[in-house]
Amino acid sequence: MTIHAGSAATSNASSPTSEPVAVLDPAAPAEPGSAPTVTVVVCVYTERRWPQIVRAVGSVLAQDRPAAQVVVVVDHNPALLKRVRATFPELTVVANTGRRGLSAARNTGLARAIGEIVAFLDDDAEAEPDWLARLLPHYQNERVLAVGGHAVPAWEEERPRWLPPEFDWVVGCSFTGQPTEVAPVRNVIGCNMSFRRSVLERTAGFDPALGRVGRTPVGCEETELCIRVRQLEPDGMVLYEPAARVQHRVTVDRATWRYFRQRCFSEGRSKAVVARLVGSDVGLATERTYTRRTLPAGVRRGLRQVRAGDRAGLLRSGAIVAGLLVTAAGYLSARARSTSQAVSEPAPRRRAGPAPIRVLAVELSEGVPDVPDTGGPDGSRYGAAHVLVRLHGQPLGLVDVTLPAGGLPAPALTAAIRARLAAVIDEHLRRDGLPPLDRRDPGPVEETDGTGNALCAEASAPPAGAGSCPSRPPAVEHTPFVSVVVPTCGRTPLFESALDSIAALDYPHFEIVVVDNAPQVTDTARIVAGRTADDPRFRYAGEPRPGVAHARNRGLAEARGGIVAFADDDVILDRGWLRSLVDGFTDDEVAGVTGQVLARELDTPSQIWLEQYGGYGKGCQRRRFDRAGSATFEVGDGRRVDVPAPSLHPYLPGSYGSGANMAFRTDALRRLGGFDPRLRSGEDIDVLLRTVLAGHALAYEPGAIVWHTHRRELRALRRTMYLYGVGLGAVLTKCLASDPTARRELLGRLPRGIAYALRPGSAKNSRKQEDYPASLTVLELCGLALGPAHYAAAAARAGRSRT
Repeated sequence: MTIHAGSAATSNASSPTSEPVAVLDPAAPAEPGSAPTVTVVVCVYTERRWPQIVRAVGSVLAQDRPAAQVVVVVDHNPALLKRVRATFPELTVVANTGRRGLSAARNTGLARAIGEIVAFLDDDAEAEPDWLARLLPHYQNERVLAVGGHAVPAWEEERPRWLPPEFDWVVGCSFTGQPTEVAPVRNVIGCNMSFRRSVLERTAGFDPALGRVGRTPVGCEETELCIRVRQLEPDGMVLYEPAARVQHRVTVDRATWRYFRQRCFSEGRSKAVVARLVGSDVGLATERTYTRRTLPAGVRRGLRQVRAGDRAGLLRSGAIVAGLLVTAAGYLSARARSTSQAVSEPAPRRRAGPAPIRVLAVELSEGVPDVPDTGGPDGSRYGAAHVLVRLHGQPLGLVDVTLPAGGLPAPALTAAIRARLAAVIDEHLRRDGLPPLDRRDPGPVEETDGTGNALCAEASAPPAGAGSCPSRPPAVEHTPFVSVVVPTCGRTPLFESALDSIAALDYPHFEIVVVDNAPQVTDTARIVAGRTADDPRFRYAGEPRPGVAHARNRGLAEARGGIVAFADDDVILDRGWLRSLVDGFTDDEVAGVTGQVLARELDTPSQIWLEQYGGYGKGCQRRRFDRAGSATFEVGDGRRVDVPAPSLHPYLPGSYGSGANMAFRTDALRRLGGFDPRLRSGEDIDVLLRTVLAGHALAYEPGAIVWHTHRRELRALRRTMYLYGVGLGAVLTKCLASDPTARRELLGRLPRGIAYALRPGSAKNSRKQEDYPASLTVLELCGLALGPAHYAAAAARAGRSRT
């Protein structure tokens, strides 16, 4: 057998296991010499598989090229050991001498082997008669260290229509992306593999820390072993021989979505262990190729199948995305756990969470206050302050400061604001016709009133001209009538406070439509009826179909205004909220405006972690989004500055705003079809995304502020993060299924999107501190992975209801 350079034997360039090294030519004549002897090891652990064990052993005994020895290793099951010995007295039947698990059982078989080659066959696999005859000739080349073969799934029942062939590794079989001809690979498949015994003995065999234990779906032990083998023999190679085939039985329990999730998650955890043992460059090299090339190709194939009439193609495409994200979630959880265990011993006692943070707003024209550190939850002190800084009512930025014992005096807060926002303050003052900070002589702080007012002693004077600050965007020529829609189930304790804040808005022409999404409970109707008697702006509408999308659509249908604004029932609205939203409709291209959502309190770790995640606020700079691929930042004098949009634009709808604070031109939203009730979560980002994709513009107006009370409990935050993931996954799946242009663009951006979701330094994750729980990231990724399935199921239900 000869060796030639190149990769001509590899028919699939995107193979997740192929390597660009010299390959054997299977058509070349074999080198002279006798074929090596072989020991076949079969590991068994339960009598429930007895019929399969008999067939597996029988297939080895029926080989065209007989094995010199067959070793059956029984994993800590005395009754099974006795039964195997009675049934196969001619074989070497031994008990596992190591700890329980497949890796230790294989090492026991290796220790009893006498053949030059050791082949491994799973107890639920049957080898083709020419299995050994296909594997062994490759060992006549001394550079070959291991040879693996092809595993064909033998389904106990029908193959699930949703399972993509790229993920057949989940059930222990060969998968799309592997070579179709003899080729070097990084690692072999566990149910069908062979090694030189001398090499295994030098590497100490399989790592017992990896591998399946009973029915627990973990793995990667053969991957880690093959990497160690190659490190031991850098000039050697591991070969894949697709003609050496085994039939690997797949039982009904493995053909389920539950098993798919468990196996992907466990695989991710195992990959993290492998990366830790051998390094991520080597341990994850082929997975990167698999992720970047093979999986996107599989998603595209599934979508083409949908267009050809195979609706299950959407499920397969969704399963590819879901499987990838669940695997990534397992990897991240294992990495987080290993990091926490790597802390110096004895490990310090972990703090329950970050200290409470005081939230306050500062209007510079009214002075800068002292910030006390007292008054925290349960008598605790605040460790920091989160400050919204305004000037003449306009938000300039958010400043975070540490609170020393005794609190932060006004001059210190003044200095912090000046250090962070001096340029922004100067620009605002310049537009107001006032001198900038660096041209003022505020004098010693002690000569002021003690509140730090030296920062803006002149800013308190009203700007020249008419009554409003010139830095505000130009007001619309008239004040259109607006319908404010408030969906509610009447359960939030802030509901009546939210209604109070809406009634107190400084906008002259609006109505308040309260949509009761639980009309069978009369509390909401009673509350609204009581307000209607004194304030005719209030209207009540019942919507019995559960779900915020149905409730918002009911509000849209009831709306009488040319603009319809939406506010949640757990927010407090700033008095200028509605005026700022309306001011955002600067031209006819703008179909929607979103505003800033700020935390009312940051008293608990869960509330702080939500802010680290990104919260709801999108900053204090006006923005404009459109389909063209650029985001426009608007400055206060009406000028617009176009900047390149992120590479994932426009498919980051979360950057556009939040459903708790948004408004639309009523006719434009109705033409878009309103909110999609098929979405369990994410119906708000879906309508924002559809607005941009339809060719409209969205504006972000930071002056339209609502204050949101984040959930205080970790359990509630976990559910929130999971639903965030579900919503985004469902929205992107909807785009893939319904919009050909979006489909092409999304698939092209898939690798960047995955990096954006997973990379710690990405804009999405950069705000997360060391104490941010990895479990929240895992839950979000799991939700993102399951979003396609949720959407597919909801779409199927909607289709059945129409018929």
